[in-house]
Amino acid sequence: MPKSPRKRALTSPHDALFQWTFSQREHAIGLLKAALPPEVIAAVRWSTLRIEKGSFVDRALRSRHSDMVLSARMGAGRIYFYTIIEHQRDVEALMVFRMGLYMMRLWERLTRERPGLKMLPPIMPVLIHHSDTGWTAARAFQDIVAVEGPERAALLPHIPRFEVRLVDVSGGRAADLVEQALTALGKVVLWCLSVAGDDARLEREIGRIAAALDEVLQAPNGLAALEALLRYLVATHERLSVRKIGGILEKAAGPRAQEVVVTALDEIERRGERRGERRGRAQGRAQTLLDVLAARFGALPAEVSARILAADEATLVTWTARVLTAPTPEDVLGEDGQRASPARRPAARKRARRT
Repeated sequence: MPKSPRKRALTSPHDALFQWTFSQREHAIGLLKAALPPEVIAAVRWSTLRIEKGSFVDRALRSRHSDMVLSARMGAGRIYFYTIIEHQRDVEALMVFRMGLYMMRLWERLTRERPGLKMLPPIMPVLIHHSDTGWTAARAFQDIVAVEGPERAALLPHIPRFEVRLVDVSGGRAADLVEQALTALGKVVLWCLSVAGDDARLEREIGRIAAALDEVLQAPNGLAALEALLRYLVATHERLSVRKIGGILEKAAGPRAQEVVVTALDEIERRGERRGERRGRAQGRAQTLLDVLAARFGALPAEVSARILAADEATLVTWTARVLTAPTPEDVLGEDGQRASPARRPAARKRARRT
């Protein structure tokens, strides 16, 4: 049974729910069949679908986009499905450029892994988008290249040409999507993504997914799925209490959901209490470490204090063990086996002796 996205949900609830759901083959096949052209659907051998390892999104942009790569047999080779889900609520004008960049990185990795490759496998780019306005930017790469007039026709053969398959869940309805192909959980997840942060729409429109939600709860992994959905809704609707969100889901799914909802809510609240206890211990360790460092080295740089206050308990234990032997505050926080450069140490030692 798939586990709920506990750790990832703390930092990226959209990514966590999407990855947890569509990394399960049944739901991934439903999503792709709902989004792809009929000719591709007919040609793919869906029993061979697999999730590929790795991400190609720039680290600095992972708060805005996350990706998933899947592949399956088609003809004599494989086809790759490069899927991106956006976490932002606006339209990025050059998103199709970023998709092209990530696709090139995937092709680059494939050529490194197979040095004798003579032909590149096809990649189908799929963009999952939700915003207040719906998608308003270009879908085709050639449409973002600024060239007009009679010379455009002459230049087009020399410009990359591809178009993304767009799944626009803005406004609570999935555009460009054959919804009948989705699994019940796939429908519920895309709807939850579309209403993220909008409390009024969550309450007003949840009846739209009542039948799908009831089907989700009847599935063998219904409890895990419900817990994943609850965690996502709690993370993206912070003005609503956990119990309020549970009540909304229970009302939509009917009496059958009551026991499942109560069980999932109790588990979420218990884990929340345990996280609060761990957070309290970490804060205490962080303050102790700051006090010891200040006593030994004097006033600390703001970036050192910020790193300590943001660290988890295990990291703080490691840093505390270094306090008595490290020559500088930076050495205390250095990666295992690494220390500050020798050129900086004499001055740091002098500062330490003067305090």
